[in-house]
Amino acid sequence: MSQPAPAPTHASSTLRLVLAFAAMYVIWGSTYLVIRIGLEADMPPTLFTALRLALAGLILLGFARWRGWRLRLSRHDLTTVSVVGIFLLCGGMYFTVLAEMYIPSSLSALIVAVIPLWVAAAEGVLPGMERPTARGVAGLVLGFAGLGLLLWPRIAGVHGSGVEWLGVGLQVFATWLWTTGSLISKRRPVKANAIVATGYEMLIAGGVLLALGTVLGEWPRMGSISAGGIWALAYLIVFGSCIAFTSFVWLLRNVATSKVMTYTYVNPVVAVFLGWAAGTVGLISSPEPVDAWVLAGMTVIVAGVALTTTAPTRPARPAHAPSPAEESAPHTLSTSGSRPLRPATAYSSHEAAGDPEGAGGPAT
Repeated sequence: MSQPAPAPTHASSTLRLVLAFAAMYVIWGSTYLVIRIGLEADMPPTLFTALRLALAGLILLGFARWRGWRLRLSRHDLTTVSVVGIFLLCGGMYFTVLAEMYIPSSLSALIVAVIPLWVAAAEGVLPGMERPTARGVAGLVLGFAGLGLLLWPRIAGVHGSGVEWLGVGLQVFATWLWTTGSLISKRRPVKANAIVATGYEMLIAGGVLLALGTVLGEWPRMGSISAGGIWALAYLIVFGSCIAFTSFVWLLRNVATSKVMTYTYVNPVVAVFLGWAAGTVGLISSPEPVDAWVLAGMTVIVAGVALTTTAPTRPARPAHAPSPAEESAPHTLSTSGSRPLRPATAYSSHEAAGDPEGAGGPAT
């Protein structure tokens, strides 16, 4: 007669928490640097992103099948994950790779860090979405001021070049595409398992980018990539898209969401440090700059994001203006549709700044 499996000890549970947070903090924070390593190894940007997404999607779906989770999606869910995957991954992630052809990975990560601010700002003006309170608006102003502070040396002509502005523009555009995908996913929630839905998003987006890479004639360039490019691709597939994301999902089920979402503050700091350290030890061509402007911009952006994502929210704006009869009628909890102020809900894996897949958010 078989014995029941022993319950996990406190020490083993603590170790799992530490490893999961480490994966989410360090791995997602390192993906910006690894993208640059792959680009410096002559990985063609479209196929680089396509292969990462398609293979990671297959791994996640294979894992889901092994766990016995339902893989079949309804028409609604399939349409949603297709659209969201195209905005988040073909849009947000792919344009991040394009941006890193022109700007340091640390700058890319810091621009991506403002995605929760774009999402909160969009929710504040769209009907049916919860709106930020004064504290949340203060966080928006502070965070965008930090972005301006980060870019000020380039605005003032202290340093930087015209080609860097192309990279900045691509990265900002990537954050807008990611924000759009986040809002769509929030308005059209799916019933599928999170890992299954993300696996399909990656697979569909990877297929679209494989087709685009073929049209752009990138396949011949795959023959000239170095071992560093192969290792970068493997790292992004296994660690960035699979291990870190499954750690994120596990943490959401076992830890307070507010604690899980601390990765949006930690990832940019990790990315800035790794970009400098990798150049110092020779992993990339030169250390990425960490000057007073970068430190100040990073600090203000992280503070703004923290203030916005922890602020309470106001009830959603009604989709239509109330009639005079509705305005004069007594409001009750059952008819007004309003809710008390509450702590802002953390962004899901589709709403966080990359997850990348975000993962993570904001993770790439």
